[in-house]
Amino acid sequence: MIKLFFRLSFFVFVPLLFLILSSSYSPIAAINHNFVHNRIVEAYKGTFYLIEQKLNVLPPSQWPEKFPEITADFAYHIELLPADGTVEDYQGDLSKLKPNEYVSVFDGEGDLNGIIKHLYDGQWYLYMELDSKEEQAVLEAVAGTQSLLMDLLNSTPKEEWRSALKSIQPNFGYELELITQQELSDLSDLSDAKKRQLQDIRVTWRDTEEDTTYLYMTAPDNDSILIAGPILLPGSSLTALLFIILVIVSCVSFGILSFIYPLWRDLNKLAHSSAKFGEGHLTQRAKIGRFSSIRQVATTFNTMADQIEKMVKGQRDLTNAIAHDLRTPLSRLSFAFEMLRSENISEDEKKRYEKSIASGIHTLDNLINQILALSRYSRATDITHFGHHPLGQLILSEIDFQSDEHPSHVFQGNVSKELQDTEVFVDQKAMLRALNNLITNALRYGNSMVAVGFKLHDEHFYLSVEDDGLGIPEKDRQRVFLPFKQLDNEQRESAKGHGLGLAIVQQIADWHDGEAYIESSSLGGAKITIKWPIKR
Repeated sequence: MIKLFFRLSFFVFVPLLFLILSSSYSPIAAINHNFVHNRIVEAYKGTFYLIEQKLNVLPPSQWPEKFPEITADFAYHIELLPADGTVEDYQGDLSKLKPNEYVSVFDGEGDLNGIIKHLYDGQWYLYMELDSKEEQAVLEAVAGTQSLLMDLLNSTPKEEWRSALKSIQPNFGYELELITQQELSDLSDLSDAKKRQLQDIRVTWRDTEEDTTYLYMTAPDNDSILIAGPILLPGSSLTALLFIILVIVSCVSFGILSFIYPLWRDLNKLAHSSAKFGEGHLTQRAKIGRFSSIRQVATTFNTMADQIEKMVKGQRDLTNAIAHDLRTPLSRLSFAFEMLRSENISEDEKKRYEKSIASGIHTLDNLINQILALSRYSRATDITHFGHHPLGQLILSEIDFQSDEHPSHVFQGNVSKELQDTEVFVDQKAMLRALNNLITNALRYGNSMVAVGFKLHDEHFYLSVEDDGLGIPEKDRQRVFLPFKQLDNEQRESAKGHGLGLAIVQQIADWHDGEAYIESSSLGGAKITIKWPIKR
């Protein structure tokens, strides 16, 4: 989960912080500045054109003197700058601006301060200082433009007003239209309050749903109305805001996608592997990259698949072996019953065949019990069978019993003193069965001596049984723990057992979260040990 957190942080939060935080490297700031610049140019390029026209009728030497008179009605501060002039917050070089090129000036916090235009003559620059804050009144924004347009109309005969406006139209970013007072009264777009404002102060405006503004100015003849619009006045741009939101959402989406897609891909791989495994392809495994977020799930699935494949293969081998071991006693029983039905059988032969039947039944019963025991301990550990028992005393009692049962063998019991009176948390029945199987194995393959040991070392219990037989070759020490495997007779005669004793010992060791292993004994034969951890 830590890896996922850092990955999600890197792909989502880091880009968002980079975009949102105010910085000269932030693309959000650059996008916003570009939108604001375009709006300002569209709003004031007509105003700059009218100023330039008034300047062009004068000798350049008089421009600095006459410029304050031309811009007297502007609410914004506006000045005429030479090529070596400076503008606060503008870090560029004015001389590098191309003729008729505009550039916006922003302060350190990204707010608009003003706009600069390089006049066509190439030696002078116009700088208009703007206040883009919300409290700036619309009237202040359009006062200079209104004054210049009215000057244009005053200097032009009334019958030529429309043609004059049409001639300057290309230099404006919005339309200029003349209507009469009567036509204005018929307009439903302008409220009565706005119409009264127009009558009182000769100018009013109307905002639209498209975030634009229409200006209504009373012409010098008092009978005509000049409509200018739609104008993009300085301020926040809805389009820019939507674009910024789109960029942020896209970054978040990309970050989430970069996390979701690998997860979706790996889950599909895991689902495919699970389906194939469920169809019987037991060798199918989930192949997931080591940096995948579901690697732990895939590893668990592969571990489970390995165990199931091993279990199914073991069950298949066990079934084949059981069929083989059942075939021999069943054949003997069938033959004995067939002979008993013969009329020419003697009494001695009859007793021999009855004895053979009893032996076959005993063999089958022993085989079934062994198989049931192996099946029981092959399941998951059942903690309800565990308890605290004096295992040392029980082992000594088992040694005494076996010594009485087999007087031809010498038994040695080596139970450490600390364990003779100590209770151990084990499955008592299972551990005594394992001990009995080990002793039976030692009696079968040993000569005359059996040694049983029980000790505690390094937080583990060790229960071992040794014999003085021929021992078990090192290459075969793992194989003898497999069901129905006997080293001296691959065909397995029932008199020698069925090869399940050590398999049961191994399962009982697993039952206790331990292991069973074989070493060479100091007695000359094999030493088989069960090792399991202490459970508090």
